[in-house]
Amino acid sequence: MNPFKIGNAPKTQEDWNALRFEAGQLFTPSSPIAEHDLFAGRGAQIRTLIEATEERGKHAVLYGEAGVGKTSLAKVYAELFPSTFRYLQSFRVQVDPSDDFSSVWRKVFKDIHVRVIREGSGNSESDTAALASFYEGQTISPDDVRRELDAIFKPAQIPIIVIDEFDKIRDPNAHTLMANTIKSLSDYGVNATIVLVGVAENISSLIGEHPSVMRCLEQVHMPRMNATERKEILDKRIPKLGMKLHQDALWKIVELSRGLPSYVHLLGLYSTQSAIERKSLLITETDVDNAISRVLLRLQESLSEKYHTATHSNRGDNLYQEVLLACALAESDDRGSFTPMSIAKQLTKILGREREMPTSAFQQHLIKFVSSGRGSVLTRTGRERAYRFRFTDPAMQPFVIMKGIESGRVGKDAISVLSFPAQGSLPI
Repeated sequence: MNPFKIGNAPKTQEDWNALRFEAGQLFTPSSPIAEHDLFAGRGAQIRTLIEATEERGKHAVLYGEAGVGKTSLAKVYAELFPSTFRYLQSFRVQVDPSDDFSSVWRKVFKDIHVRVIREGSGNSESDTAALASFYEGQTISPDDVRRELDAIFKPAQIPIIVIDEFDKIRDPNAHTLMANTIKSLSDYGVNATIVLVGVAENISSLIGEHPSVMRCLEQVHMPRMNATERKEILDKRIPKLGMKLHQDALWKIVELSRGLPSYVHLLGLYSTQSAIERKSLLITETDVDNAISRVLLRLQESLSEKYHTATHSNRGDNLYQEVLLACALAESDDRGSFTPMSIAKQLTKILGREREMPTSAFQQHLIKFVSSGRGSVLTRTGRERAYRFRFTDPAMQPFVIMKGIESGRVGKDAISVLSFPAQGSLPI
């Protein structure tokens, strides 16, 4: 806990340096949230995961866009059970592209062995050591998994096994084998919960089409964070630093992040550091503006080249930057998808036109944004005359808006809704 109280500024440069370090510990744009007391929002998803764990034979799939906080929720949700639930044991493994079904479960068995050594939980250490070594280099079947989980844990224990980034697995048989594992655990009433986590638009993308397993799977879609949840991230951290966040600064961060918690953390961290550099405990909108420049610089390598590919043209009268900015500002749903009509409204404002731009004026731009020639910066779904679009990489959307602010393409009317009490909202 930070020793500085609100209004009582640090007295020495060493104090300010200590405060800056503390800010870097609280805001974590580069890693998932690890402490449940710093986790914000996601009440509906947490309740669903807890209910799946409480029901014997029930398992869960947690899916959604990249960067919406799935891994953070997967890491902390087991800690959100009441403290009386001492019999829960959570294990989390991360899939990489080289994994197959067997290698994933070897990771799980090794983690179980490590937990037994550290905590003395489960059955005897010799049993789990044998388990970890027995399957080394061996093919593991769904029946092996069912048998071992049933044997390892005492009747009063419920293991929660989180398999993160399951979408990265390339083994063509892994989806079917995992579905069979879940069905087998459910059919035999093994009191264990598997939670599959991955980037996907729907459950079939992660586990395939297996109707027989759907009855024992809880589907948990992770949407983008709403404004209240984004604000909660800041509210849980700024007071711990003994600092205050001006309302204009707060809403600018909330709106610019476009529902992605990593951007709330990134803008929150750099805005806080900007105030600390001024030796102020009040974070202002100017600090957020300073943070925008630092965010763009930080993301230069990962997103700048993609942005250049999408918008570069030798013709001076091209509208690629303006149309892509209109896409980023367009009113979207909780999955980040938007329509050509919502793009037209924003493009009209960006270009300063009195009459709304027809969609035909930028239809070719959208087609090219979907193509590989423009880096497939957008993804198109739906059918003709009812197409919806979204950014292929969700992180590109806030980046494009901040580039628009930096270049002056985002007009005063759009900038004004970033401030309190005028906030209202940017379209999202």
